[in-house]
Amino acid sequence: MRANFVLAGVAAGIRRNAAMTVALILSTAIALTFVGAAVLANTEISKFKRSYEDKLNVSVYLCTDLSYNGQIELQSIPKDKTTCAEGKKTTPQQTAVIQQTLEAYPSVASVSYVSEQEAFTRAKDLQAQENTKFLKVGDLPASFTVKLDNYQKDYPGFAATFQGKQGIDSVSNSSDVIRRLLSMIDSARWFSIVIAAVVLIASILLIGNTIQTAAAQRKNETSIMRLVGASRWMTELPFMLEAIIASAVGGVVAFALLWVGKSYVLNGVFKSQAKNGVIPNLAINDVLVAGGIGLIFGIVLSAITAFATLRWIVRL
Repeated sequence: MRANFVLAGVAAGIRRNAAMTVALILSTAIALTFVGAAVLANTEISKFKRSYEDKLNVSVYLCTDLSYNGQIELQSIPKDKTTCAEGKKTTPQQTAVIQQTLEAYPSVASVSYVSEQEAFTRAKDLQAQENTKFLKVGDLPASFTVKLDNYQKDYPGFAATFQGKQGIDSVSNSSDVIRRLLSMIDSARWFSIVIAAVVLIASILLIGNTIQTAAAQRKNETSIMRLVGASRWMTELPFMLEAIIASAVGGVVAFALLWVGKSYVLNGVFKSQAKNGVIPNLAINDVLVAGGIGLIFGIVLSAITAFATLRWIVRL
């Protein structure tokens, strides 16, 4: 009987303050969406680091027919210090010597050769068809993929040794690219946290105002309940449940928004990168966990806010 009475009071309160309840649901949904986005961004960073922490390799690019002009015009290397011959690519003899030198280098753990054909095939696999339709074999250089014993410690000396060798156009590493990607994801995480904090503050204020308005509307009812012996908890519970239900609905909406956002970003904007494993994809379980964390956080926060408002401001 008491449960029916409490639920009837909750339904009546939601009907009376429908506009404020809808506003509370929407603000909570937005806040919890950003909370979930921060969790997803953190999951993506963790997966990214696990995927790449043992895969940081060095690429030693050999010369193509255009490398000589590129070194002069783009890298501003003097003609007498270029490592590529004008209009010529690295010869097979030079390639063999470079490979032997790489394999003999003290801190090199492994060396693998990537031919022009393989570089062309990889480019077509990783990029959209329209971006590679004008490419042909030979446009992309052959290269060596080198794994060092200690990447952080050995790379500077390795690069200084091989950057100026004949037949080598350039020496590059993937860590800068990975760092930029991690920085972008981390920025998105912090942006989500800041927006979530701002909207959560607005939601807390809205919960407090909603409860105060509802309590003022039902002041006579709660006074009569107290006079006939209802406990303080009995009069406060309907108001708390209204806030909790609104937050729960907002959490469900936030989950839907998280799934749409994940699909748009990873399966839309970064579709080819996620498909080919360059960027780790997020599974439905990751979205469920992020949405669940946001839902629980929203319910707990709304319950605490409602309780504090009823005990220290409204004082039923």
